[in-house]
Amino acid sequence: AASLLDDGFQRHTVVLVGVTGDGKSSTGNTLCGTSAFQVSAGFKSETQELAHADYLCGASFWRVIDTIGLQDTNLTQKEVLDRFSTFSEAAAEGIDVFLFVVRWGRFKPEHDEALAAFALNCGESALRHTMLVFTHCDLDEETLQRQVLDPSAPPSLRHWLERIGGGFVGIDNTDGPAARLHVQSALTRLVAGHEGVRYSNEALADAREKLKAAEEAESKAFAAAVAEWRRGSGPVSIEREEGVI
Repeated sequence: AASLLDDGFQRHTVVLVGVTGDGKSSTGNTLCGTSAFQVSAGFKSETQELAHADYLCGASFWRVIDTIGLQDTNLTQKEVLDRFSTFSEAAAEGIDVFLFVVRWGRFKPEHDEALAAFALNCGESALRHTMLVFTHCDLDEETLQRQVLDPSAPPSLRHWLERIGGGFVGIDNTDGPAARLHVQSALTRLVAGHEGVRYSNEALADAREKLKAAEEAESKAFAAAVAEWRRGSGPVSIEREEGVI
């Protein structure tokens, strides 16, 4: 259930997820109503370590956690996921919502790969608590719904929308208070629908342990195949386990 502070306010936690340059940190600033997070203007994620900020909205106390861009160009995938996973350090009671931020009109292979990495690292249960946030989007809700659900939309986007549980929302962070109200309303509805059920740090640990085991198994299979080839039996095909990056 949603926890209560000593003063009676409910506590909720949101984690910002996405690739560098799509407006992840800007969305955090929109929610907080202030410049709480540094914004990236290039290919390198400005958020290299855990960052969080808190704000009050109505009768609820919200914590927003910013994370490293999942396609950071200066780090290995393992390094990125290790740093990303430190969000749990600022969320002892679990996560209410993951906001996966995507720049509107730009759902590309790197977004598909980032979502796949997120799902593998955090587990399928994290997707039930995930909402897509389209930034740089000035469409009204009806037009956005129509365009996102149109058969001409990227197949990979439609695939992920079938798997995530929080739907999607479109905002323009330059709209300030209007954007804040829009995304906050979507968050509040999603949290209410979960009826206090959160994504737990135990679920994160379990998912990362499974990912580690899969990677170790693939590494052993590769080493065995190379050893077999060196013994003179010729090239050996190696089948990657589905879902392993």
